[in-house]
Amino acid sequence: MSQTAENAAETNVAADELRSFVERVERLEEEKKTISDDIKDVYGEAKSRGF
Repeated sequence: MSQTAENAAETNVAADELRSFVERVERLEEEKKTISDDIKDVYGEAKSRGF
């Protein structure tokens, strides 16, 4: 494999790895928002019951 082809392959691997990290963070951010909304609901329910 030529040096240019090898560098291109490494670049593709790095891009795929970066994409994977970004997708994981995005998924975790969605889960965090869902959990935050659930916590707000619980506080609202407790408040409505006088706590």
